[in-house]
Amino acid sequence: MKKLFTLIIPMLMGVSALHAQDFPLQFVDAQGNVVADGTVLQLTTVEDLGYGDVQIPAGLFVENKTADEVTCGTDYSITALPNGAFQTCFPTNCVMRETTGSWSSEAGTMKGNEKRNMLTEWLPISEGTAVAEFQLLKFKLNPVTKKPTLDTRGPKVTLNFIYNPSHIQSTDAATSIATVEYYTLDGRRITHPTQGVFISRVTYTNGAVKTQKQKF
Repeated sequence: MKKLFTLIIPMLMGVSALHAQDFPLQFVDAQGNVVADGTVLQLTTVEDLGYGDVQIPAGLFVENKTADEVTCGTDYSITALPNGAFQTCFPTNCVMRETTGSWSSEAGTMKGNEKRNMLTEWLPISEGTAVAEFQLLKFKLNPVTKKPTLDTRGPKVTLNFIYNPSHIQSTDAATSIATVEYYTLDGRRITHPTQGVFISRVTYTNGAVKTQKQKF
């Protein structure tokens, strides 16, 4: 029995590794670098939203590695939230939480080879550390009900948001705007906003970043 047991363990590990390899989505950063399964990110960049409000962005994206459309979502847990609020916008609408706990996002679709900003951030009001864990999910559509049901689970990441007020970069000293990016509320980057509400992300030449919702 011992020999049989030792054979089964490697087989199960091999199946698990195969599922992880075949999973169509992966976490990446803004430059497209893969954020490996199990990574713990230490996040300290503070963005000034104006009027005394700040946020610490995750800077995390999800990339569809395949050419096929994928129905996806996340399971996420907030294990530490000392103050303020936590917001995530993947894969569909933005949801804000003000307590610790575990949730599942709504299911949404990603086009083939799409890279989407998760638009996930902590909005602190005082010093501290917030911690959240995300796991990617893949769904399949029930042929009868046409509703998504869980198919497979993908990679996990842990986000440690660390707020120290001394890290704030003020836009007051910015000489000019370097770049302006626009995103839909579900995290998809667009070239030009049309009529509706969008998220603008302005980067200044001094490195300061300002993110806000805008109505067009």
